[in-house]
Amino acid sequence: MIPKSNLSPMELLKIQASTLYTFNEHQRLLSINEPGGGQAPAIFIGMTSAGSLTYYHEQLPPNLVDELGIVSELPLDIPKLIRKVETFEPVNHVWMGPAYAFPETLDEWDLKVQLIGQEQRYLLAEHFPELKDHLHEKKPVAAYVVNGSAVAVCCSARVSIHGAEASLYTAPGYRGHGYAAEAVKCWQYYVKERGRMPIYSTSWKNIASQHVARKLGLIQFGVDFSITTLNSREGCDVQ
Repeated sequence: MIPKSNLSPMELLKIQASTLYTFNEHQRLLSINEPGGGQAPAIFIGMTSAGSLTYYHEQLPPNLVDELGIVSELPLDIPKLIRKVETFEPVNHVWMGPAYAFPETLDEWDLKVQLIGQEQRYLLAEHFPELKDHLHEKKPVAAYVVNGSAVAVCCSARVSIHGAEASLYTAPGYRGHGYAAEAVKCWQYYVKERGRMPIYSTSWKNIASQHVARKLGLIQFGVDFSITTLNSREGCDVQ
């Protein structure tokens, strides 16, 4: 079933959050939503034109959650947020960047793009050998193939009932040719075919990834912000 294409920014944000992380019954963050994903950030804030949603790690004490709720009002005072989180644990990483949804339709992808299953995993051997043993949890996996070898791959970094977050890799020496964008077109099509909403997010520092989003005509629905502590693992960025 093809997912709805008329979701509001806040609805998209909820799907993204549930795809990035696992939650307890009180909607507190538990872990990164991937095999062996590790501890979730201390705080995740998703911002849209219609408002924001804030999620806290389950280990944060109630009084700190109350204080962070006040500090996390828009516009964000990032230094103040960091100082407040550091009263709990030292901060390890601060992450911020745009989140995109896909238009209802995209152009057909290049014929050199292949969907990678077990029978095609040999195509990953040269540049992406680490993906060969993780195809099941990364499905769908789409690759741009040159001379019998995958040179750009788009797969699912994290998957939930309603959404899938893109993970994009291009081998050195093959960047800047548009191969990544072609792989993304294929990936998002098969994500939609499986009844999930494809989501693409990156950091403000990743200019190449933002260029791919612009090339594809993706629609920015929000901005993600998170703070991880020394006992938390960083979020997964698109490369």
